[in-house]
Amino acid sequence: MGEPGLDNDVGLLEREAEVALLRTALDRAAADQGSMHLIRGPAGIGKTALLDAVRGLAAERGMAVLTARASELDRGFGFGIVHQLLEPVVRTSGAERRRRLFDGAAARAQVLFGADALDGDPEYGVLSGLYWMVVNLAEERPVVLWIDDLHWADGASLRMLEFLARRMDTVPVLVAATVRSGEPGAPADLLAALEASAAAHVTELAPLSAEAAGEMLGSALGAVPDDGFSVAAWGATGGNPLLLSVLAREAADHGLTGRTADRDRLVDLATPGVAPSVARRLRSLGPEDADLARVAAVMGERARRDDLAALAGLDRERLAGALDRLAAAEILQPGGWAYVHPLVRAAVVAATPRPTLDRLHRLAADRLRARGARAAEVALHRLAASPAGDPAAVADLWAAAREAAGEGAGATAVELLRRALEEGVDDPRRPRMLLELAEHELRMLMPEGPARMREALAAGLDGEDEARARAALGPVLLLSDPAGAFAEIDAAHAQATDAGLRLRLEAALLEALVFVDAFAEPRDARYRAIRTAPAPSVVELAHLASEEALRGCPAGEIADLAGRAVADGRLLGEIGPGGSTWNLLTHALRFAERPQEARALLVEGDRDVRRRGLLTAGVFVDQSWGYWHRDFGSAARGLAHAQAAHDLILDAGLPMSTAAIAGSVAENLVLLDRLAEADALMDEPLDAVEGTFVEVFALTARGWARALTGRHAEAERDLRRVVRILDTRGWRAPAAARGRMRLAELLAGQGRTEEALELTDADLAAAQAAETRGALGCVLRVRALAQEGGARLDTARRAVEALAGSPLRHEHGRALLELGATLRRAGERGAARDALREALDAASRTESAWLARLVRAELEASGARPRRDRLTGIEALTPSERRIAELAAEGLTNREIAEALWVTRKTVEYHLSRVYAKLGVPSRAALPVALGAGAGEVLG
Repeated sequence: MGEPGLDNDVGLLEREAEVALLRTALDRAAADQGSMHLIRGPAGIGKTALLDAVRGLAAERGMAVLTARASELDRGFGFGIVHQLLEPVVRTSGAERRRRLFDGAAARAQVLFGADALDGDPEYGVLSGLYWMVVNLAEERPVVLWIDDLHWADGASLRMLEFLARRMDTVPVLVAATVRSGEPGAPADLLAALEASAAAHVTELAPLSAEAAGEMLGSALGAVPDDGFSVAAWGATGGNPLLLSVLAREAADHGLTGRTADRDRLVDLATPGVAPSVARRLRSLGPEDADLARVAAVMGERARRDDLAALAGLDRERLAGALDRLAAAEILQPGGWAYVHPLVRAAVVAATPRPTLDRLHRLAADRLRARGARAAEVALHRLAASPAGDPAAVADLWAAAREAAGEGAGATAVELLRRALEEGVDDPRRPRMLLELAEHELRMLMPEGPARMREALAAGLDGEDEARARAALGPVLLLSDPAGAFAEIDAAHAQATDAGLRLRLEAALLEALVFVDAFAEPRDARYRAIRTAPAPSVVELAHLASEEALRGCPAGEIADLAGRAVADGRLLGEIGPGGSTWNLLTHALRFAERPQEARALLVEGDRDVRRRGLLTAGVFVDQSWGYWHRDFGSAARGLAHAQAAHDLILDAGLPMSTAAIAGSVAENLVLLDRLAEADALMDEPLDAVEGTFVEVFALTARGWARALTGRHAEAERDLRRVVRILDTRGWRAPAAARGRMRLAELLAGQGRTEEALELTDADLAAAQAAETRGALGCVLRVRALAQEGGARLDTARRAVEALAGSPLRHEHGRALLELGATLRRAGERGAARDALREALDAASRTESAWLARLVRAELEASGARPRRDRLTGIEALTPSERRIAELAAEGLTNREIAEALWVTRKTVEYHLSRVYAKLGVPSRAALPVALGAGAGEVLG
């Protein structure tokens, strides 16, 4: 009595259009155009029959089909669907194939199949590893992921599918799955995210017509029914195929032949749902059969034959007979113990008394644990049974939670720990369980997290556990309760004895002090203490380098502090690029105009991100690369990095403000002459970062974008607030946030030269004190805008001279533009053209379309004919081509480039072929020279 049509055409009645759609999807997947097709509808509408058609269609095309079927029991099994899909592949593969399956970033997925957990972000690392494992598998031949009853899937598997759906457009994979409409308890948010992905197509199945109902009835009754009989059946079932099949069986059992005269009797048989029919069939069988039906419902398809025999108390022969009788009654599928339909299993469960179900689930848990089943499988039965204060149940649930957490299934770990706490109200292990649960909840930003951690602290945590608790609680409170956050982190630092934990807490403590403006007094006191400390830690050195760079201390001192901070490798090994400490140090070296030292740090950070599969750290590193390229490199590369960071925050739903990242994106958009995009990106309230370290950098980017798009009054408000923040913080370095310079430039353009000169006076003194030639040149360029005649020309020349000896290539181009424009207005056209041609070269080297446009306009005004954009060479490369070329020049393989940029190897090969043609080089070996990198230089 299954959902009809699994192996015949009856179940596909009136589904021709849906089958055609699936055929097209399979053809597109075979051609590297992956997609996800969700077949949705109420129970019994024929979803599985349609899904089953995919198997044959895929086989015709030589595609691999990996199958999984969710059940209500499996919701607490982290990555349960993923295990069903991929475990058979791993188990049956030889050593060489396993090496290919887990090649590259896919190695992070091995934790699901018995390997130790990798260092790094567990959830993101496993998700990315599974994505690349599927890609590796699809490189053998196109793949179909066949999933029935997705509404019962566990959250971790759904997150993996959503992760895949956002990246599958160039992968030869089709995800085909069924989803029951309106299923209580279904993970609505995750299913909605799947349906909303660009790769998803949703097919809503409609009920069958009366004519189709007649065909189904005729197949069951062995004769074509009268129209009146068919219409009555159709009306009684609403055209639902499953209910029609149940009614047809009942009609046959009661001797109805399909005549119109029998329609009243037929309607009497059409009781709601399938439960009455199932109950009648079980009553017609013996007690052993009914008991086995209940055991099969509890154990599920994952059970072994000996498990069923043990729980049902049957020997092998009696078990086989009972299974055959249940199959003949169309309760179980022939040849096994899977139910013919979830609704049939649900009917058996609903008719079983709760005490009986609890007893069977506890016996099942004991049985599975005794034979060494995975903790997750044991815990499924603990979740299904009512709490009974059983210490063994607590242990099983806790073990499964740790297993889930190690595999990156954080939400599953939370569910299991909550249930363990419900089971073990008086368990002496309760404080430790509360700690682990709260850590997961805080990491996932669940609203219960802070209160849960306080409950854990109140329950009696001490020593390192108490330090762990406060260390997890503090950072989460930073925005909502800064004082409370600082107190928690400070207390944790005082209590911790582990050296690594103490160093990480020290970083968190300083990050909290730096982040919140209101912590000015304790922050200044801490910096005074660090300055006089005989042996400051590597974290203290990194933060001091950042603060001194922002305050405009001599660049040599900043470089010395930074060198000491990274000398022994602990800053990378213990802290790494996943927090503000590392990020701030890269910016400190940038402010000190030490591009090579900053780049070396960023390259190390990049490698760490790739090696460990880090998510948040990747955002920090890409944001820093965005600013690095704005100052020292290529605007196109800067935008590629900054945009990747911004997209990742939005794509992954990271709990981070986008303001600082958006600022890096906007700065590079301006240089690429995409002013309207920069303005639109930053045109939003900054309330979320008001009063924090981030605000000043977001404001200065927004103010600049507004100034360049004619929104002068709003720009002035933004930039004046930047200047106030800089004064309050004591940040005098001109290049730190560029707020004074940008405000002075805006004022000078409006003829308000006196205030503009006052602003540049302060920046001029700060640049000289910091011994930063680039910053000095930038200030002189802006100062020239507020002067007239010979003074303006002299200052413009001094700006060019200062910047010529600095690494700020784009700013050098801007100074040359100003000098050329001033010379032209003074009537020195020949000298003007020389300066402007050099400015155009700077625009080309930095890929600044904005500067190039301004320079060309000046060249035309000076009587010169500026060169056209090149159709070959570096300037002809698109941002995507440039990024891929740079990574290839670093020495990354095509596969490593694909993993870094979330594209397929075929995409990398395609772009590289275009790069070779545009650059006129034969292979990747020539890329470093063609892209302008020196010997041994690593490109960012």
